[in-house]
Amino acid sequence: MDTVIRVKEAMTNRVITLGPDQTVDKAAQVMKKKGIGCVIVVENNKPIGIVTERDMCYGVVAPNKLPNTIKVKEIMTSKIRTISPKETLIETAKIMVKNNFRRLPVIENKRLIGIITSRDIVALSPKTIEVLREFNDIYGAKEYTPKNEVMEEGVCEVCGGFAATLINIDGK
Repeated sequence: MDTVIRVKEAMTNRVITLGPDQTVDKAAQVMKKKGIGCVIVVENNKPIGIVTERDMCYGVVAPNKLPNTIKVKEIMTSKIRTISPKETLIETAKIMVKNNFRRLPVIENKRLIGIITSRDIVALSPKTIEVLREFNDIYGAKEYTPKNEVMEEGVCEVCGGFAATLINIDGK
């Protein structure tokens, strides 16, 4: 039985995209309407950048520019890191934590097929823990959680955040 969870199982398939010549105010309106924190900038159906709320804040609001006069290509992050849909969620989370990313476009055969966010990963984690607990109950494995055992990575049961290093304190 394969217990590894892949990006394709957790990613969002419907990615909101804009062309590089769209204005920042248009991008902001789309993001507000869709309730999202970024748009992928595409040219000839290929991702060339990403515009996030932070890009808008630092590239438009802080320097007091008019969003209807700035094109998304002027503020986008053009060196975007992408991920394969076959990558594991654990490896994806490590990449995101190491690089301080909250979102990664998912690319397959040079095509944008989705986006994975830290929220997607965290939302799936409680479900994964519950499945593992049920698996444990079915097959009778004994739970072993010694006090203060250092674990490599995972999601904190207390705060719900992903960390590269967790310490088991009082069974949590």
